[in-house]
Amino acid sequence: MTARSVSTEGPLSRWLRGDLADQARYADMHTRFRNAQPIGALVGGTTLLVAWWHGPALVGLVVLGGLTMIGGVQLHRRLPDAEAIGAVAFLLLEVNAAAAVVVSGGATSPLLPLMVVPVFSQAVAFRLPLFITGMLTSMVLAVLAVVLAPPAVPAPDWLHVVAYLALLGCLALAGHWLLSADLHSRDEAVVDPLTGLYNRVTLNARFDDLQRRAADAGTCIGLVMLDVDHFKQVNDEHGHDRGDLVLRELADRLRQELRVSDIAYRIGGEEFVVLLPGRDARGTLQVAERLRRSVQGEPLSGLPVTLSAGVVCGAGGTDSLTDLLRAADGALYRAKRGGRNQVVAAEPVPDSPRQPVPGAHT
Repeated sequence: MTARSVSTEGPLSRWLRGDLADQARYADMHTRFRNAQPIGALVGGTTLLVAWWHGPALVGLVVLGGLTMIGGVQLHRRLPDAEAIGAVAFLLLEVNAAAAVVVSGGATSPLLPLMVVPVFSQAVAFRLPLFITGMLTSMVLAVLAVVLAPPAVPAPDWLHVVAYLALLGCLALAGHWLLSADLHSRDEAVVDPLTGLYNRVTLNARFDDLQRRAADAGTCIGLVMLDVDHFKQVNDEHGHDRGDLVLRELADRLRQELRVSDIAYRIGGEEFVVLLPGRDARGTLQVAERLRRSVQGEPLSGLPVTLSAGVVCGAGGTDSLTDLLRAADGALYRAKRGGRNQVVAAEPVPDSPRQPVPGAHT
């Protein structure tokens, strides 16, 4: 029987691994904890300082803890049961920490608070049932370390301060990795990885917020739907990598041309939406025309590219995003049918004393 077949059988292995989401979370956090030398240095360095006061036995525990971390990383790379290896490594480190507490004075040991570090690390890496098991195990080990420790001369106050600072540093690092993982997950969920623009999920949430504000202020929400003309031809003639560059540069162009409050979203392959809070129909039309001219006037990735756009303006609190997108999509379709490289409004724009927008079609 192969190592892989053994690793994937049995209820214990399934309990350790969890579902696909649990496994993905563990893999992400392991990547961040793979270079956890600062945490090891803080804990190990503090233990060595305590060893100066309580005797050389702690030095061996520091070496053993370091070998446990190195061995865990090496086995993690070679064997398929990542979660099991990680759980065993954390357990051994917790046992090591408990032994250090016994040697260094039990309840008076400066190292007792550092037993929190492996537990906190488990909290950001493992699924909830496994974390709870690890936490309860740590509690039992801490109690045993205090009960079984022989009487010892209390360490000086400065060692307790050093241990506190080490604990603070470890928790700060682990918390930073947890926050980074959370932000990374959010970014993956709401940001288009190719262009860096927000995606359809964020569009829905943002529109709901803008709609409430527009209803309170009695203003409108402008919406522009943009599409790159003949984009399939760009991919066919120049390759998909060049097409990706065109989309990235288009996203940059949109950012340059828009106000801070105006946000562009990529909702499809070569399709983009721009929300324009506070813009009326004519203002939305003017923005769309400016975007069209900007792209027409300067190549993207060295290629001449044009845009077609559908424009609509909704009253705050009444028009839904679905309705506006449908209306803008219809206008965009008419722009495509009408020859491309033009802006078409979903509804006729009221007359205005302002100069008409050249090149726009209503």
